[in-house]
Amino acid sequence: MNRVLTEFIPARQVSLTDRVHDQILELIIKNATEEEMVLTEKKLMELLGVSKAPVREALIKLCSEDVLINVPRFGYRVVRMTEKDARDAKQMRMLLETEALKLSFDHISGEELHQLKKQVKQAEAKQNTDVWEVWEDNEEFHLLLASFSGNKVLMKLLKDCMGILQRTYAQQRWNSWSSMVDSVNGTPHREICCCIEARDLAGTMELLRKDIEGYSEEN
Repeated sequence: MNRVLTEFIPARQVSLTDRVHDQILELIIKNATEEEMVLTEKKLMELLGVSKAPVREALIKLCSEDVLINVPRFGYRVVRMTEKDARDAKQMRMLLETEALKLSFDHISGEELHQLKKQVKQAEAKQNTDVWEVWEDNEEFHLLLASFSGNKVLMKLLKDCMGILQRTYAQQRWNSWSSMVDSVNGTPHREICCCIEARDLAGTMELLRKDIEGYSEEN
């Protein structure tokens, strides 16, 4: 049975709120050494040159992602992310993605494999973009692959983990290169597609684990 794939693929259109969200997160990452960072709507409106609505919407989203805490009559305090937080998120992501692959592998259709290959090709066509788009493409591939399991609860938990790891990935990139410019390395995802096509579950599982473990370390 051909499953509907599009509900699990992030929309490509980037709204003003999304751009403001990424700009605020970038500001947090570039100033991560500050002991305590507090943001206010007014300061962000002035700094980013935008109106109140997208700033407020972006701040609400960042609070839902546990990046910020709203302190009434004070502002938004940045939540410090520890190394343990990142390890816990990656461990949970590993459990969720490998379980999704086990559930779906015997039923992945030719159309679904085509969708994966198409996503990899589109991502590889981009060069010298920013960390947010690189991570979005990486996330899209993994969410698409996991969506073949048909488990919506698993997908929700995985999206939450990926949201945490997005911040970790961007922070590591900034700490290593003092730059938010990045490019896509599609090789691991192409190799996963080839292994799926060969109907090699053990090989696909090994490549998937290696990609999850190594993505942040290699970038």
